[in-house]
Amino acid sequence: MMNTVRGYAFDTIQQVLNDGAYSNLKINEVLSSNEISTVDRNLYTELVYGTIKRKYTLDYILKPFVKTKIKGWMRQLLWMSIYQYVYLDKVPDHAIINEAVDIAKHRGGYHNGNVVNGILRSIMRSELPQFDEIKDDKKRIAIKYSIPKWIVDHWVTHHGIETTEAIAQSFLEPVKTTVRVNISRGSVDSIVAELEKEGFKVEKDEILPFCLHITGQPIINSRAFKDGYVSVQDKSSMMVAHIMNLGRNDVVLDACSAPGGKACHMAEILSPEGHVDATDIHTHKIDLINFNIKKLKLDNISAFQHDATEPYTRTYDKILVDAPCSGLGVLRHKPEIKYTQSKESIQSLVELQLQILENIKRNIKPGGTIVYSTCTIEQMENENVIYTFLKQNEEFEFEPFQHPVTGKEVNTLQILPQDFDSDGFFITQIRRKES
Repeated sequence: MMNTVRGYAFDTIQQVLNDGAYSNLKINEVLSSNEISTVDRNLYTELVYGTIKRKYTLDYILKPFVKTKIKGWMRQLLWMSIYQYVYLDKVPDHAIINEAVDIAKHRGGYHNGNVVNGILRSIMRSELPQFDEIKDDKKRIAIKYSIPKWIVDHWVTHHGIETTEAIAQSFLEPVKTTVRVNISRGSVDSIVAELEKEGFKVEKDEILPFCLHITGQPIINSRAFKDGYVSVQDKSSMMVAHIMNLGRNDVVLDACSAPGGKACHMAEILSPEGHVDATDIHTHKIDLINFNIKKLKLDNISAFQHDATEPYTRTYDKILVDAPCSGLGVLRHKPEIKYTQSKESIQSLVELQLQILENIKRNIKPGGTIVYSTCTIEQMENENVIYTFLKQNEEFEFEPFQHPVTGKEVNTLQILPQDFDSDGFFITQIRRKES
């Protein structure tokens, strides 16, 4: 690896696309373990996310300029270079070429540097292929927005061409910072005032009273974040606890809890009377939940290891199943997910989701409610799962809740990323009938 910003970026891109590393975790690792200037940190992050997000698009642009077979690492280096040329206005052409050639020589010798140099110079003096040349709408969306064709096919079936294109476009938009106010520690207004004292620009959300939109320096540098007065959480994710309509004395189970954001949110709402049990199948993730509990100073939540497909020993007023899912609603944060999922993996997730619901149904009190949520926009994992469960379990029925915008009662809420400029999310609520 070359110790330059593009060297770091190229190495990270390879680890994500070739070795299965998670982009957000790898970026944090590189930034925390290397001395990189603020300007270069921003460029590094932009290069990694941008190249991964637009992989198919960049390969479409590259294809006419590659006349012989090239190695995989060289193709990825060219993608990163084309991303800078096409999508970043302030990077000079000569800098793109020189840095790419240096990386190629370092990685594969003088000859490979010459090949990269020739391809990039040819690209920069030529007219690039246009997306409107692709006449098949589904194929055009797949390439223009870098979404696997099978996913586009699914979305078009359920949402139509126009909405599918809007979904795909939204996943290329920059991630905005939203934080959840820890209302067990102070009022929304008092915490807003503290953030503004630190120099942040803060806007209250129009729908969720505890959701704040933040601009300025990274929120993780703030005193309010470090001291547990706010937590980073997407607006769509915050809607789960909001829709659960928690009562002051409710005892609640979060069956698939890690990293614990929703469980802690519920504990904040219930503090001090109510209680949350937060469980996860992975023992090491319980440490992460406990870290958040301690930072937020919550004493009405317990975290422990438990497989949500195995029986629990107590009953609850309310249960949250934020089920393991494909994650196809969070592509702004984790763009590589779209390349690793498949039709087969979706089906195996559906089976697991139903297995969890079948298990925890025994632990909800008569009259109690279960909220089922996912961070995906795949209908198979959402509506299909809950309707299948209800068909097989006549003792349960939908428990309607208010749509956060229209106020109308709904049985299910599918949040698309363009709806609230947030993650794609699905939420539904069912009730165990009283005997």
